[in-house]
Amino acid sequence: MDANQEKRIEDGVKGASNDLRSILLTIHEAAENSEASREDIMIKRTIARFANLLVSLSEQANTITQENLALQRKLIRLNWTLIFLTAVLAFVGFVQLWKR
Repeated sequence: MDANQEKRIEDGVKGASNDLRSILLTIHEAAENSEASREDIMIKRTIARFANLLVSLSEQANTITQENLALQRKLIRLNWTLIFLTAVLAFVGFVQLWKR
């Protein structure tokens, strides 16, 4: 790889750490850029920016999924606790009715 290509790769990695709005703006700028020397280069750059956006969105989706799984585990524990308490209260009710 030459130095110019390595610099473009490093710039792409830095661009991947941007927020979603800035990534979308760079994609829009690349799509609207009519000054590009060759259309295939412009397409490659746009695809690379879309890849950055996809990675960023997938990381956010993974984070949200992990949070949702933690909440689901809490709900399952709460449901089992409610089932246990319902069974205990039903047993106490039957014992009180039986002793009458």
